[in-house]
Amino acid sequence: MVGLELLLRPLVHLAFRTSTVRKKLVREFAEKVRHKKILEVGSGPKSLSGYFDPSNYFLASDIRPDLGYVVVDVTKMEFEEEFDVILCLNVLEHVFDFQLAIANLRRALRRGGTLVVACPTCYPLHDEPGDYWRFTEHALRRLLTGFEVVRLEHGGLRRLPFWHYVEAIKR
Repeated sequence: MVGLELLLRPLVHLAFRTSTVRKKLVREFAEKVRHKKILEVGSGPKSLSGYFDPSNYFLASDIRPDLGYVVVDVTKMEFEEEFDVILCLNVLEHVFDFQLAIANLRRALRRGGTLVVACPTCYPLHDEPGDYWRFTEHALRRLLTGFEVVRLEHGGLRRLPFWHYVEAIKR
């Protein structure tokens, strides 16, 4: 079954366009970011650091030490108002205690800092057994209390989205 899953993964990405659209939205966001301290949680095999101007300080991280980044667990991190931008892309669905993760991400951001979140909504199970949640736009707005949501995008139909992308500013 694992072999079949690996064969189907590119087709799923093509059908749901999660990777393509996420990269496009991050590129658009990155064009506006200069001289900022950025944390990317859950960088995975390919960090998005190359999308950002080199004037930024960019810290790629992941929970997996074998990827070669700084190891950061969003449920245990203890950063205090250190970052201007935090990227949390396709991570929240893998965090069982997502409310603690959001609280830690908020604490790690400086006032006026931007949290960028992307997550699948209608998407096959992946990276099992650590795939726990799917968030609606309403759940994301509630989770991001204490932030001003300045951009909320979806892929597919609004009432049947494939994914969500959010930019939110810490108040």
